[in-house]
Amino acid sequence: MELLIIYLSFGILQCSSVGADSIIHIGAIFEENAARDDEVFQLAISDLSLNDDILQSEKITHSIKYIEPNNPFQAVQEACELMTQGILALVTSTGCASASALQSLTDAMHIPHLYVQRNAEGSPRTACQLNPSPDGERYTLAARPPVRLSDVMLTLVGELRWQKFIVFYDSDYDIRGLQVFLDQTSRQGLDVSLQRVDRNISGVFSNLFTSMRTEELNRYRDTLRRAILLLSPRGAQVFIHQAVETNLASKDSHWVFVNEEISDTEIMELAHSSLGRMTVIRQIFPLWKDSSVSCMRNNHRISSLLCDPQEGYLQSLEVSNLYLYDSVLMLANAFYRKLEDRKWHSMASLNCIRKSTKPWNGGWSMLETIQKGRITGLTGIMDFMDNGSNSHVQFEILGTSFSETFGKDIKRVSSIVQFLVPDIVTQTDILTPYLCVKQPRGKCKQH
Repeated sequence: MELLIIYLSFGILQCSSVGADSIIHIGAIFEENAARDDEVFQLAISDLSLNDDILQSEKITHSIKYIEPNNPFQAVQEACELMTQGILALVTSTGCASASALQSLTDAMHIPHLYVQRNAEGSPRTACQLNPSPDGERYTLAARPPVRLSDVMLTLVGELRWQKFIVFYDSDYDIRGLQVFLDQTSRQGLDVSLQRVDRNISGVFSNLFTSMRTEELNRYRDTLRRAILLLSPRGAQVFIHQAVETNLASKDSHWVFVNEEISDTEIMELAHSSLGRMTVIRQIFPLWKDSSVSCMRNNHRISSLLCDPQEGYLQSLEVSNLYLYDSVLMLANAFYRKLEDRKWHSMASLNCIRKSTKPWNGGWSMLETIQKGRITGLTGIMDFMDNGSNSHVQFEILGTSFSETFGKDIKRVSSIVQFLVPDIVTQTDILTPYLCVKQPRGKCKQH
């Protein structure tokens, strides 16, 4: 019954998404395989329609287009179609190839573009290399913060005092994302090995036994005692299982899993299937655990489906879904300020094909209003720096103790590792004995 109600409500939203009397129309582009992007986007607009404090009598209308993954040509086609309808802003959730093409288009047409980067097949995220903007006027704002996994990994490796370890990475992972990490570890004189993990993980381990002699396998087993896994949650579980089954893992193995996105259930599955110690680095959203905040964010009430951690729907969402919701909230607050200041610009109806088409003359003013905004939503605080990136991201480090058994408990090692771009601030609250707690004068007190 609950699912039926949800889908009915989405159906109503879809039918009422276009209103002739509305002066606020936004476009959205999502990949066809994106889980719940369109649902959460429409939930955000529905929540705003029930809130008279932000847009009062005005309501947001929207149009959604779906594209194939990694199809920049189709992305541009659909964006051009949305621009002919007259939109004030474009919200997208795609991979890097489509994002780069959309950035070039929105720069040319002066359409504010809030972009949410999606992960590839659950692999850890790497930074998108977007194009330089003409005259430095970039119209794309990155709702999802810059990738800071390398910084967290460096912090943890330093605390663990690792001198030699191996990094396993997904075949879908862009190895360029490790460049800063490798440069820093090289300067520190650390011995770091890299190994790519193909989709056929069992085949990877089978090849080891056919291609290595006994003494080489023993050296490889020793290498596995300190390993960082830049894999999808499912890939990491299969990898560790194969290491245990082939007797390459031992009770003193230490696995460090690194991925912004991993659920509590997936963490417990990893911990229970691993031999030795398991440490997990992931992104967190502290407001979820603050019972005093409930579903209110300043003057905005969020649907209980999205703000109650006990709701199964919330647990099924991806990080990109959460940033999509906050992107809509950010736009709504910008529209409110525009209306309050009586500096409203009519929507831009543009034709991408005609060479004579001029860019939207209200685009830069709208972009500045969005970029100067600051909201508190599902992901916490969202605002944008001068370079167009969201400046707030927080991580937590979870870990188990060494154990020969598989039924281990996992607990928080570091309460928050917080990065405020460009400055880095770390807050540690160590609960297990193998890390040191930083003291006021820079010394370490060993537990």
